[in-house]
Amino acid sequence: CGERNEASRIVGGVETAVNEFPWVARLSLNNKFYCGASLINDRYVLTAAHCVKTFMWFMIKVTLGEHNRCNTTHRPVTRFVVELVSHNFSFATFRDDIAVLKLNEPVQVTDTVKPVCLPKSDGNKTYEGVKAMAAGWGTVAEGKNHSCYLQEVDLPILSNEACKNANYTSQMIGDGMLCAGYPEIGKKDTCQGDSGGPLSAERSDKRHEQLGVVSWGIGCGRPGYPGVYTRVTKYVDWIRSIATSGCFCSE
Repeated sequence: CGERNEASRIVGGVETAVNEFPWVARLSLNNKFYCGASLINDRYVLTAAHCVKTFMWFMIKVTLGEHNRCNTTHRPVTRFVVELVSHNFSFATFRDDIAVLKLNEPVQVTDTVKPVCLPKSDGNKTYEGVKAMAAGWGTVAEGKNHSCYLQEVDLPILSNEACKNANYTSQMIGDGMLCAGYPEIGKKDTCQGDSGGPLSAERSDKRHEQLGVVSWGIGCGRPGYPGVYTRVTKYVDWIRSIATSGCFCSE
């Protein structure tokens, strides 16, 4: 798990190398892209609860192994959702913004479709200062159209205290959340359409583990408002208790 395909790589909110992040998936409704997700084993994807809470699970299509989503000649891997389990999510607070989707059949692990590693369950580890990476097909700037190509941005993880000391109030940032970005200058961030996608970091063994799920923020890349993510380490045991009929790769 978590093996990235490295080639010529462009950093800073621009296009990734082709299939550089083979665990990144996109969710579609009526063939229209609307959210991201990540493959966690051969049968399940992880996403944000707010991406799926208001929809019937059988309406959601999951696409994997894709780089240019506008390329109609490429045939990516597609699956449909047969089960949807979301945590105790509330639109009022955006706490517990995490959901696990079961695919209608397992996917074959290839160079272009691989799961991301899940971190160890450790609610006390903050990951402050870790350089993380978010990837998705969301809008490249606030108010713009979704990107055709998978984009990647490097973002430092902040302590929750630093996040609360930005322009968010302390009530807005819960223990199950994680902030990442540049609160002083803004500029780099996840945006509309990136919701549900992964925030991952490279471990010492060069594999990527998912630390966050893109959840919410105020605007995109605005100074004082870093991106807010669901903190995956808080939910690893819950995720594993649901994704039981899939095969987690040995690390």
